[in-house]
Amino acid sequence: MRKLLLALAIALVTAGTSPAVAESYVLYPPDFTFYPESLINAYMKAKAEHARLLKELEKCKEELALLRAKRNELEERYGKLSQEVAMLKKQIAEVEALMRRLSELERLASKKVDECEEMLKRWQALPKNYTVKRGDTLWGIASKDFIYGDPWQWPLIYKANRDKVKNPHLIFPSQRLRIPRDITCDDIINARRQALKTPPPPGVKPIKVGPVKAEEVPETATDYFLCTKCRR
Repeated sequence: MRKLLLALAIALVTAGTSPAVAESYVLYPPDFTFYPESLINAYMKAKAEHARLLKELEKCKEELALLRAKRNELEERYGKLSQEVAMLKKQIAEVEALMRRLSELERLASKKVDECEEMLKRWQALPKNYTVKRGDTLWGIASKDFIYGDPWQWPLIYKANRDKVKNPHLIFPSQRLRIPRDITCDDIINARRQALKTPPPPGVKPIKVGPVKAEEVPETATDYFLCTKCRR
């Protein structure tokens, strides 16, 4: 009732004012109160702007959620990529180390090949025959550097010349003996075993005296180096 009386009072007051100066009043439905029309318009405009801003806010929230999801995805991918990069760096380091090792092995192999080629040339230059001189024995001939460099390899000469030499303690000047070169390490060791079971002829003192093992072939043996150094 009071609101209705107030509305009538406002209507009577505004009815006696000049149209150019009077303010229009509007009855606002929610609370049935008269308000200036300009205020109502401003309020409605603000309300519409508020609704628009609320929509913009919801849109921004959605975009923010998408961006956060994208950020999480990128962080996850970055973590995986970081691990892959670390693994690749490790693999690269391993490959580089392997390449350095291969390069070193190549250098050593090249050096070994050169050494073997040099020894092979020396071996090919060794005599394949020997003419017996006065005072020679098979022990002495085998011990010569250009023959075998090892007196205990004399059975190799004896075995290759059985058609000429019947007794290993008895050879004669001017005899031309074959010096076998196409022999293996086992041939050399077997010959040394045989020699160790056969005492040298009287007056012959092999270069290496005392306890001797067949497998202990001197490193200076002219044929044995082909069985050892070039095969290591």
